[in-house]
Amino acid sequence: MIYWLKFAILLFVFLITGNRFVAAQDWNTARLSFIGPRNIEVKANSFNEINNGITIPGALIIGFTISDLNEVGASGPLTGFSLSFRTANGIATEMEGVNGNSIDINTIAVTASNQVGLGSSSFLPPVLLSSVNQTLMSSNTVPCDWSTHQISIQFEFGTANCTGKLYDQVTDYYTVEIEYTLEPSF
Repeated sequence: MIYWLKFAILLFVFLITGNRFVAAQDWNTARLSFIGPRNIEVKANSFNEINNGITIPGALIIGFTISDLNEVGASGPLTGFSLSFRTANGIATEMEGVNGNSIDINTIAVTASNQVGLGSSSFLPPVLLSSVNQTLMSSNTVPCDWSTHQISIQFEFGTANCTGKLYDQVTDYYTVEIEYTLEPSF
């Protein structure tokens, strides 16, 4: 029995890293600020976590700085923004482990929620990790400052909200990089 318990201690380890990308125009300002950790390491260390998955609430805090500068030539006033995410570096279907194993990217789901200042925004239910931009939230709050307008990102690994499960994957140390895109709307 102790042998199996020891075996389960480091069955799955994920490293989530974040990048930011801002789609804006010359007459406005927009910035994403990673307030929480940029790298998140997750370890599945029990059979319960392997069978039911792992949820990390508030794993990452992102702040928004957005201003409408009302410059001459602007296509119109800034009315809000949206935040989307996707895998970076061309990862389309699988994350590679350090020992040559792979795991489906749909083993990870992401949820955004209001941390401060964005209460009336639209937040989507858990969204599976994909190589295609997936919208996490949208807001009509403008202007924003990173210290007063923040969201909390929750990560789920192999839970009921994920298509892929941990119990049917090979043990390894997997790394995935996630790209967040802030896009102003006019």
